[in-house]
Amino acid sequence: MYQRADSSQLRKLQEDGFGFIDIGESAIEEKISHTDREVLNMAIKYYKDNLIEKSLRRDLNGHRVWLQKKEKFKMITDTAFGKSFTEMLNKVSPVYQKYYWDVHRKHNDLIVSQHIETIDQIEEEVIEKMERLSLNTWPDSTKVRVDITCYANWAGAYTTSIPKMNIVLSTTDPSKTTSAFVETILHEGSHLLYLFGESPMRDKIYDMSAELGIKFPRNLWHASMFYLCGRATQDELSKLNIEHKMILDVNRIFSKYNTEKFRKINEQYYLGGTKADTLVKYMLNELKERPQPMGL
Repeated sequence: MYQRADSSQLRKLQEDGFGFIDIGESAIEEKISHTDREVLNMAIKYYKDNLIEKSLRRDLNGHRVWLQKKEKFKMITDTAFGKSFTEMLNKVSPVYQKYYWDVHRKHNDLIVSQHIETIDQIEEEVIEKMERLSLNTWPDSTKVRVDITCYANWAGAYTTSIPKMNIVLSTTDPSKTTSAFVETILHEGSHLLYLFGESPMRDKIYDMSAELGIKFPRNLWHASMFYLCGRATQDELSKLNIEHKMILDVNRIFSKYNTEKFRKINEQYYLGGTKADTLVKYMLNELKERPQPMGL
């Protein structure tokens, strides 16, 4: 419903030269009765009027956790987020179940089955590398919940840390169903090592930017993390004879940070050829020499 009301994920895919994977929804659309279509359109309008200006990653955290605790396809009586929201869900849920649920579940299961064995084989090695690179330690016995969905936010995947870590990953984004699915899971999980206020690497960037007299580049840590986790995943996949192109390159993410010099110093750091302080100082000095990137 959020994607139908917002379309941000589709727009981002189209910017990158992609589109949603066709899982048969066009054929479904032709089968929807007039009455059911009215209900579907009502729900989409509700989302447009009330929810799409809210971030799935931040503002709708409470809604996500609330829904996760509900029994599948059971009538909801809880009106914690308003009577109109509960009524809308109860009306549209049978329509979604009737037309879309089996198709979505089948596709999600297919994508997971293609990659779960690979993830099991390399996740410990990648996380160990990311612990070293992030200067942080994975909390003992901590597991991160992963929700595999057909649609996500504009990026096709996101992670929330409130009230606890939760990854949401889209399976209709063709750029994420190859080995990129594996990297995305490991990258999003690695956010646990870079949490705000708990990340030695983010603290170094903040402190050193102040020392150098430049505005704190709020996404520099994330760009570096994309490169490092991409390389760690790439190396581990190569041991399984799987060729992998890093998400940083496939989706043209953080292009204003992702320069030749940025890649060179991050590669040296990844290989153990330089220290964390040198990495941060080099990245910041490189930014100081050119206009500061904003956002992505």
